[in-house]
Formats: sequence, structure tokens, C-alpha cells
Amino acid sequence: MVINKDQSNAHRVRLVFDDETGKHNSFSGPVTMTTFGSEQYVWRAEGAESHADPNLPPLTTNVQATTDFSFILPKASLNVLRGKIDVIRHQGATK
Repeated sequence: MVINKDQSNAHRVRLVFDDETGKHNSFSGPVTMTTFGSEQYVWRAEGAESHADPNLPPLTTNVQATTDFSFILPKASLNVLRGKIDVIRHQGATK
């Protein structure tokens, strides 16, 4: 889960996970990103007439992660990313 608390701007992020051996890991292959943010839901406080506008379900997208892949987190959003994590291999590196 990744949260963008910035109410005005989207942000590009690259996620790297370090394992217990110190190796850098990242998403590899298909990644599902489910986003719930201000594009899906905003509460309009208007006293007795308060309501959500928009009032949409979370948005789910599928992307293909590759080496050095980054995600764009929409403004004011909570994002759940699901996919396979693999060791980052740089060009020219051997196993």
C-alpha cells in the first residue's frame, strides 16, 4: 500500500524492496494497481445536504513492471499494488 498525501499533485515513485540479504528487489511482470482517491470520492460538507461527489468505486489498472519501472500515484490517493517481486538485475549482470 502506498499513499500520496499531496492534495494537489500526482507523484512518480519507484518501489524497491530490500530482502534480508541486502539484495534489491522490485516488481516484475504484471502488477495490479487499485486506487482510491479524490478522483473517485470527495465529501462535500453542506450541512444537511452533505454528500459525496464524485462517489465512484476504486479504479483498478494493470501494468507491466520492468527494470527501473515507476508508478504514478494520483493526488490524494491510497494505492494497493499486487504483483510478483523479483531481484533487480541490471544489464550486463550475471546471476
